[in-house]
Amino acid sequence: MKIIFLDIDGTLSDINYVPPSAKRACRAARRNGHLLYICTGRTRSQIRRSILKIGFDGVISSGGAYVETGAGKLLFQAAIGPDALCEIIDYFDARKTAYTLELSDGQIAGPHLKSYFSNRYAGKSWTIARLVETIFMRQIFKDCVWNSSGGRDRMDIRNLVFWESGGVTFEEVSRVFGEKFEMFRLSIPLPGMCGGEMGPPGVHKGAAAEKVVEYHGLRREDVIAFGDSDNDRTMIEYAGMGIAMGNAAEDLKKIAGDVTASVRGGGIEKAFKKYRLI
Repeated sequence: MKIIFLDIDGTLSDINYVPPSAKRACRAARRNGHLLYICTGRTRSQIRRSILKIGFDGVISSGGAYVETGAGKLLFQAAIGPDALCEIIDYFDARKTAYTLELSDGQIAGPHLKSYFSNRYAGKSWTIARLVETIFMRQIFKDCVWNSSGGRDRMDIRNLVFWESGGVTFEEVSRVFGEKFEMFRLSIPLPGMCGGEMGPPGVHKGAAAEKVVEYHGLRREDVIAFGDSDNDRTMIEYAGMGIAMGNAAEDLKKIAGDVTASVRGGGIEKAFKKYRLI
């Protein structure tokens, strides 16, 4: 038996499109007795029902800060401490930086998020503007509490996502807060979508995968993990076999044990066949 961890965006799906070959491979692997877990930076509420309907044995969400197994059994959860949370919110608000505070069941939008998107894509091509509107405003941000500077008193903020704005860069935020947060570069395949993901220190996909493996009484050698971006790095490093997608970031490909084809090139099914999961 193997335990397979699959990132969503850029791995299992390409802008919410899951190839039929990937669905087919996932279902066949489970029929063969392997365990499948989603392992995503998305909040639990952002995972589309159509993806869950493929069939999985559990979900790691919020970049490792929320883990459930089986029929919704909570295995682990973590939150950003109140002092660190207030510090980073004050830092971003003072610089008019766009961000969201992410919970397991929703998001709180920073006060500059909506203006960031409307200004950034004003005058862009209809295709790009429509893509942003459809994917972000109607899907990713559909459950946001908007135009709020709140969140400082919340004890259930799993992680924080910010977009480079107001003169703030990922490098600068890392320099100031790198010791207080687990930090990864944001990976959204759209023009200008630069920023970062921030979570509690020591909480990441690799640590969450380890907890799941221990729960099932398996070994690290039994793990096969698939990813494409910076926040998949710890999961790829932890796995007995870490596999990068063909469309993955070059830095991730360098540390992966193998590289498969892209999402739309049938990368999941091809790798499942190569490693005899199906």
